[in-house]
Amino acid sequence: MLPSEIQNKRVLISPLNWGMGHVSRCIGLVNQLISQENSIYIACDEEQQQIFECYFYNLTFIRHTGYPFRFSGKGNFTWDLFVRYFALTTRMKKERDEVSSYVLEHSIDIVLSDHRYGFRCKLIPSVFITHQFNLPTRWYEFMALWWHRRLIQSFRTIWVMDTDRFQFAGDLSRGKSSDNVKYIGPYSRFMLYDVPKEKIGGTVLIVSGPSIYAQQLLDSFLNKNEQEDVIIVADKRLNIPKELLLEDRDWRIQDQAILRAQKVISRSGYSTIMDLHFLKCDAELYATKGQREQEYLLLLHALR
Repeated sequence: MLPSEIQNKRVLISPLNWGMGHVSRCIGLVNQLISQENSIYIACDEEQQQIFECYFYNLTFIRHTGYPFRFSGKGNFTWDLFVRYFALTTRMKKERDEVSSYVLEHSIDIVLSDHRYGFRCKLIPSVFITHQFNLPTRWYEFMALWWHRRLIQSFRTIWVMDTDRFQFAGDLSRGKSSDNVKYIGPYSRFMLYDVPKEKIGGTVLIVSGPSIYAQQLLDSFLNKNEQEDVIIVADKRLNIPKELLLEDRDWRIQDQAILRAQKVISRSGYSTIMDLHFLKCDAELYATKGQREQEYLLLLHALR
C-alpha cells in the first residue's frame, strides 16, 4: 500500500512530538491524502494542532498526549532517552488502547503513525512512517536498533520517506523494498507552493527542535554578530532580539519568508533536508550536539 493508493478512506494520523519536523513533513502527506478524497483525523497536542490549522480547515482533531521526552541540553541523547525508558514504554502501551478507541469511535479505515511506536491498531491496517530503517547507533547500542526494528515490524506497512536509492537519508533508510516496506520519496510542506526560481530575500535562520537545543543554536548565531539582513523564524518563547524575529507565528506567513530566502540557516534535521530539496536555495546547516542522526546527515550532504 502506497499513499497514492489511499482514496475515499477515513485516515487517522499522528506525528511524533519531537520538535516540529514531524508535523512539517506530515503537511505534504496530509495535503496529498485530502486531494484523494480522504477524510483526515489528526491525533496531536494543542501546539501541533495550531500548525495544521494554518494549512487546512477540513480536518478533525483528536487531543492526544505526546511522549514524555526530557532533554538535558548536554548532547547525550542516548542517556536522556534511557532515563525516560519506563515513562516512554508506559505511554506507548497506553497509546495502543487509545488508538483502538479512536478507530472504533470514528470508524477509521487506516492508521498512519509518523514515528510513534505505540500508535497502531490490530483491527485495521497500521502504517509506520519513518526515514530511519536503521538507527545511527554505535556497536554497543545494538539493543536500541533491535528494539526499534522489533517495534516497527508490529506495523502492517512501513513507509520510508526517501527514494529507493536512499538519496536523502543514506544509510539511515537503506534496506530492501518488500511487501511491507515501501519507499515513498521526500515530503515537505513546501510541496504545497510554487517555489519561486528567483530568490529575492536575504537569509532566514530557522530555529527548531527541542527548546533547549533551539536556544543553543540561536545563541551561537547571535554571538557571531552576523545579523545583517537576517530574519529569524523561531518560537517566541526563546530569547530572541525583537528586531530580528519574524513575529507572526502563522506558519503560512513564515513560509513566505523562507520561500524568498537566498540562504537558510538551520539544524541538519531530516525534515530540513527534505525541505531544501523543494526550496532549492543555499543552506548553512549545523548538527545538534550529540544527535548522531543530524551529524550523519550533515556529513552525508556536505559530501554531495
